[in-house]
Amino acid sequence: MPRFSRRLLILVLFLLRLSAIAAPAASAARPNVLFIIADDLTKTLPCYGYALAQTPNVDRLAARAVRFDRAYCQYPVCSPARTSFLSGRRPEHTGMYGNLGTSRTPLLQDAIFLPQHFRNNGYFTARLGKVFHIGRDLPECWDVTEEGTPENKIISQPPEVQQLGLSSYVVAEHKLKGGGGEGATYAILKGGKNELIDVRNATRAVELLAEGAKRNAAGQPFFLACGFRRPHLPHVAPSDFFDPYPVGKMPLPETGGPKISGLKSAVSAEDSREGLRGYLACVSFMDEQLGRVLDAMDAHRLWDNTIVVLLGDHGYLLGSRGGWGGKGVLYNEAASTALLVAAPGKAKNTGCSRVVEFLDFYPTLAELCGLPAPTGVEGRSFAPLLARPDARWDHPAYTMVAHDDQPAGLAVSTERFRYLENADGSVELFDVQADPREWKNLVADPAREDDLAALKKLATDYKSKFRGGR
Repeated sequence: MPRFSRRLLILVLFLLRLSAIAAPAASAARPNVLFIIADDLTKTLPCYGYALAQTPNVDRLAARAVRFDRAYCQYPVCSPARTSFLSGRRPEHTGMYGNLGTSRTPLLQDAIFLPQHFRNNGYFTARLGKVFHIGRDLPECWDVTEEGTPENKIISQPPEVQQLGLSSYVVAEHKLKGGGGEGATYAILKGGKNELIDVRNATRAVELLAEGAKRNAAGQPFFLACGFRRPHLPHVAPSDFFDPYPVGKMPLPETGGPKISGLKSAVSAEDSREGLRGYLACVSFMDEQLGRVLDAMDAHRLWDNTIVVLLGDHGYLLGSRGGWGGKGVLYNEAASTALLVAAPGKAKNTGCSRVVEFLDFYPTLAELCGLPAPTGVEGRSFAPLLARPDARWDHPAYTMVAHDDQPAGLAVSTERFRYLENADGSVELFDVQADPREWKNLVADPAREDDLAALKKLATDYKSKFRGGR
């Protein structure tokens, strides 16, 4: 064989070998995603300045993460919020306004959901627990999809204790009377801990992280979504999670500002304290399960190539405004909630005061993982804020609610103000820098006339774009 041909052959073989080596290496270079949703989790966390809660593992994650102080869901109810951020589309474009119906609504027949996009691009994807909503998962999004229940049964949240066969372990129960919203119900258990759904899902997450580390070694990244049910009602947890929260030491809720329509009779001080106790016990119970997952991250040395997101699906009122317990309203406590993002090479142990939307998760994770931009996604990537949390960022957030299955109320959130057009036709304006609890409505304040006009225009432009002007 001529010398030139032999050299050319050697060069071609070398390049083929190099490409074979480089292909899995490039795949492995894409970061993993661990996406953790804690149902009804709000900012009752020490990393947000709420010292009463005991959440060492949330604190541990916050030390690695950017803490977003002004992150807003697009609808303050479970299924509409999740369907929005998992599809990357606003509720007006998902058609999901309540907790009933399939996640792939008639308006979402062509949608590529967040985990589906990762799966289509070579990721191993797995779902544990409540990620879309109970019983409304989309199997096309996942390689593994599990409820965390015996035989993968669909068990809704109110009858968990009975359907899991844990009634004999209940040593105390409480049901809040009066108020409005969802109220508060708890059950204290002595035994049966390992049968609880969140414990099962944490155990399985640990296993899948170990498998994920092996997949990484073989060149495949993973997207693992873990949905914890707590602190959602009923507040069910073992007794040792209630012990740090004696009823007599629970503070009464702050009250003030405009009342919420739909309130029933007043809530007694004892009921208020019992309601907070049950909620915080379940926050701590969720925190323990989170800790087991973070331990697996440590054990398999996954922090350097894994993006970890922890969020509540929306906020939650704990008895303020006359005794409202729950969500479904436009006030800050329901619309804004906890969001921690720990990403390799990005800022950590710091807060970000910029306004972001849950709609932004999809494009942010796609950008961080080097995936092609998904089509039909309506959010924007907040990746620049992970590198520089104080970077310039002037994008309002929009939260809506519906009435009679039609878009009704709308809230506009900027860094200084929140403007609310409620479903009952009332209008409110709050300076959240001076009045973070939104007690004082400034709509009639002449000094805020220009601010009110600017925010009304943002609302009008939004409705024109997404509701045909309605």
